[in-house]
Amino acid sequence: SPRPLTHDLVASVIDNLGGDLQDIYISELREHTYFAKLRIKKDGELVEVDCRPSDAIALAVTAKVPIFVAEDVLGEACGEN
Repeated sequence: SPRPLTHDLVASVIDNLGGDLQDIYISELREHTYFAKLRIKKDGELVEVDCRPSDAIALAVTAKVPIFVAEDVLGEACGEN
C-alpha cells in the first residue's frame, strides 16, 4: 500500500496523540514569507504549532478544517498596506 504523505502523517499523529485539529491560521507575512500555525485542541487547551503555510493548507484540506488569515496579512497580500 502507498506510504502516507506528510500531511496525512501529521493528521494521524495529532489524532493518535489525542489532539483535535481546530483550524489553520496564516498569521504573518514577513519579508515575503508567510507564516502559519496549526491550532490543535488537546485536553481542553488550544496549542499552536508553527508550520509552513503550504503544509498547513494541505493538512487543512485533508482534515477538512477551516483556514483563517490575519487581517493585516490579507491587507498586505492585496497591496493595501
